[in-house]
Amino acid sequence: MKELICCICKKPIKKEGLENYFGNNPRGALIPTSDGLIEPEFKDDDRCCDECDIKFVIPGRIYTLYNKKK
Repeated sequence: MKELICCICKKPIKKEGLENYFGNNPRGALIPTSDGLIEPEFKDDDRCCDECDIKFVIPGRIYTLYNKKK
């Protein structure tokens, strides 16, 4: 199995004790910048680590969902 690299932070994706771990779907991530929030473009096979999923993807999806309902 090839080493997975997080498409957001560029660090290797590893999960202690799991041989076949595939990371997380990064779609919906919002990345804060000095110009505001940006939603990066991702390829179909991009994966992100658990840390980026918690910091950028899940809050980004919640933010987008909340703002669509207004």
